[in-house]
Amino acid sequence: MNMKRPSGEARFIHSLRHPRIKGFSWVSPQDELDNRIYREVLEDGCSILSFTGDSTSPEFTYSAGLYLNFEHPEVLLMGLHPQTARAIVMKIRDDAIKGVILTSQSVRHDLFSDGRPVRFRAVEQDCYLDYLGRNCNLYFSLFMASAVGDFGFPVLQAIWPDKQGFFPDDPRCDERFVAIHELVEEPFVDEP
Repeated sequence: MNMKRPSGEARFIHSLRHPRIKGFSWVSPQDELDNRIYREVLEDGCSILSFTGDSTSPEFTYSAGLYLNFEHPEVLLMGLHPQTARAIVMKIRDDAIKGVILTSQSVRHDLFSDGRPVRFRAVEQDCYLDYLGRNCNLYFSLFMASAVGDFGFPVLQAIWPDKQGFFPDDPRCDERFVAIHELVEEPFVDEP
């Protein structure tokens, strides 16, 4: 049976009424950006936020809502043009809709048009406030219900090789490329 959602109803409205994540509750939006994020999470399954970089940190993009809607870790991408990063997050979201959940052991070859491999690694929670502030707001109820220092939601960082095929954890990898993937404290960011 093919059921259509009522006209005008958000595709992922179940997250508003019956969140999949135990202990999650929506907090009041703080500003118009929170309103946009919440709307996109309910309509599109996730929101995608991109931030410009500076001399200490490259631009970065992350998802908000993958964990809430699909129990999939949120995704962080460093050093990519926002359009490229958005396309990658949307592919990951589309697969999460089908039940494909990435882990820190996952490798994907379909996220870049040239087929280069993409690995994933868990983001340490001490970086969450520096890079994932809007997710910290979205999942605030999980933080309040969890152990001290546990934000309550997982995040994976996408990692890909340099032009010679070396990943950042390989000593032969170009140092400039390693720096792109490195998470630093208090990166300079603009609002998306």
